[in-house]
Amino acid sequence: MAMTAESMLQRKSRRLIDDLRPFPGRLRLALSIGAICAISTVISMMYHFPEAAIGCYLVIFLMRANAAENVVTGVGIIGAVSIVVVLLIGIINLTIDHPPAQIAAIILASFIFLYLDSATKAGEQAGIVALVISFVLTLLGNIPLGEIATRAVLYAWAMVFVPMAVMAVYNLLFGIPPQKLLRQTIAERLELAAQRLERPEATDDLAFTDALGEGMAESDKRLMLTKLLHLVYGKAYEFLERGQAHSYRLLLAVSALPDEADGETRFELARICRSMAEAVLARKDLPAFHADAFEGDHLFDDIARTLDDLSHMAPLDKGAAVNDPAVSPDIFSNPVHLQFALKTTLAAVTCFFIYTAIDWQGIHTAMITCYVAALGTTGDTVHKLVLRITGCLIGAFFGLVAILFVIPQLESVGGLAVLIFAVVSLAAWVSTGSERISYGGVQIALAFLLTVLQGFGPGTSLSAASDRIIGILFGNAVVYVIFTNIWPVSVAAEVKKRTAMATDKLKQLAGLDFATRRASTALVASVQTDLGVIRNAVEMAPYEPRHMRPSRQDRESYAGTASTLNGLSLALLFRREPPPVADLQPAPVASSGEPADFSSTAQPGETR
Repeated sequence: MAMTAESMLQRKSRRLIDDLRPFPGRLRLALSIGAICAISTVISMMYHFPEAAIGCYLVIFLMRANAAENVVTGVGIIGAVSIVVVLLIGIINLTIDHPPAQIAAIILASFIFLYLDSATKAGEQAGIVALVISFVLTLLGNIPLGEIATRAVLYAWAMVFVPMAVMAVYNLLFGIPPQKLLRQTIAERLELAAQRLERPEATDDLAFTDALGEGMAESDKRLMLTKLLHLVYGKAYEFLERGQAHSYRLLLAVSALPDEADGETRFELARICRSMAEAVLARKDLPAFHADAFEGDHLFDDIARTLDDLSHMAPLDKGAAVNDPAVSPDIFSNPVHLQFALKTTLAAVTCFFIYTAIDWQGIHTAMITCYVAALGTTGDTVHKLVLRITGCLIGAFFGLVAILFVIPQLESVGGLAVLIFAVVSLAAWVSTGSERISYGGVQIALAFLLTVLQGFGPGTSLSAASDRIIGILFGNAVVYVIFTNIWPVSVAAEVKKRTAMATDKLKQLAGLDFATRRASTALVASVQTDLGVIRNAVEMAPYEPRHMRPSRQDRESYAGTASTLNGLSLALLFRREPPPVADLQPAPVASSGEPADFSSTAQPGETR
C-alpha cells in the first residue's frame, strides 16, 4: 500500500512539474494578463469604481491566447452586461421596497443563467452574468433609495466594462493573432509527433495525450475567426486550414503506430517532422516529402502519406460532418441541467442568508465563490475546490506579505499597479496551464486581489483581508456540502454519456465508404475529445466522497473502454475494412461493470 501511495505521489508531482513547464506563448500570455489587471485596477481606483478585484477575476478567467477571441469575448460580455443592467434597473424599481421580491429575483435570475451555463455553449459567460446579477441584487438591502440603487447598478456595470474594454483594446494592440497561433499549433503537433516516434515507450506522455484530447475544436475556432475577420486570404488561409487538419491527422497516425515498428525509420520520420516544424515557424516553404520513399514498411504508410499531404498542402477531401449544436439536445429532458442550476443557486443563496443573518458583510466573497467553484460532476467540483483552497491560501499569503511590507511603502497608484502586475502575472502562469492546475492560479490571483484591494485603494486592514479569505473558504465549504449530498453526479455518469456519444460517432463513421472515412479527421477528433473527457473523469474519481466513488475495478474498466474506443476510431480512419457496426455497444458503467466486448475488432497496425 505504501508503495502504491508513493508511486501515486511521484506521479502527481511529475504531472505538476510538467504542467508548470513553459510552452510557446505562455510567458507572453501571463504578462499580458498581469498588465491588463494592473491597468484595469488603476482606472477603477482613479474613478472610484467598486470591486476592482472581481473585474480582474473576469480577465484571468476569460483571457485566452487568441487575441481575436479575447476581443470578441470582451465586446460580448460588455453587450450582455449592458442588457442585464437595463433589466436590473427595472427589477430594482419593482423590488426596492420589497426584500422578499429581491430574494425571488436573485433566485430566478441565478437559476435561469445557470441553467444556460449547463445546457448551452454559453457556458461560463452565462455563469458570469448570473454572478453579476445576483451579487448586485444582494447589495440593494444596504442601499434603500431607488436613485442611489440605480447609480450603484451603473457602477456595477463599470466594474465589468472597464476590465473587458481594457482586455479588448490590449488584445487589439498587443495580442497574438489567431493565424500565428495556428502556425504554432501545427509546429507543436509536428514536434509532438517527432517525440513520440523517438520514444514509443512513453505511454504516459501528457503533452501528446492532451493534444489528442483537445481535438480540433480550438483550431477550428481560430480558423473561423481568421476567416470572419479577414485576417489572412487566399493561399495563406489555405495553408492554415489544411495544415491544422493534416497535422492533427499526423498525431492520430503516430498514435496508431505499433511499438514493433522499425526504429531507424522512426528516427528518420522524426527528423522530417522537426524540419517541417522549423519551416512552419519560419514561414518558409515546407521541405518536399514523398510517401513513396517509405513504401518498404507498410506500418508507416499512414504517417508517410500524411506527411506527404502536409508537405504539399494537399486539398482536404469532404468527410463526415461533425454535429456540434450550440444547445444541448437534452436541454429539457436531462434533469442534470435543472439540478446543477438549483444546487448552485442554493449554495449562493445559503451563503447570502448566513452572512446577512449574522451581519458579517465582510465575508460576501462566499457568495461569489459559489458561482466560480461549481462544476458538473462531484469529482470535478471537489478537485476544483482543492485547487481553490490551495490557491486561496497561497494568494492570501502573498496579500498578507504585501499589506505588511509592501503597501506601506507605496506612494502612488503606479506602485500598486506594479505590485498587481507582478503577483497576477505569477498567478497567471499557473492559470494558463492545463485544467489540472488552472483553477489554482485563478484563485491565487483572486485571493490576492480581494486581500489588497479594499474599497477604492490598496488595503492595509488585516481584518478586512481575513474576512474576505474566510468568505472564500466558507463558500467552498458550502459548495462541497451541497454538491456531495444533494443530487451528487458521479464521474460514472459523465463516462456513460461520453461513451455513448463516442459510440454514436463511431457508428456514423463505420457506415461510410473508406474514402470518406479517411477524410473524416474532424469527426475522429471529436471522438478523441470525448475520450479525453473520459480519461479526465477517471482522474477526477479519487476526489469523490467514498460513498459514491467508483471502485478501482470500475475506473480501470472506464480507462479500458476509452482505450478500446480509441483503437476503434483509429482503425476506422486508417483501415480499409471497417469493424462491424454491430460490435459497437456503449460500455456499462455500473459497479463491477466491464467495458463492452470489442475483441472481434481488428486494431490499427494490422494488415490492411
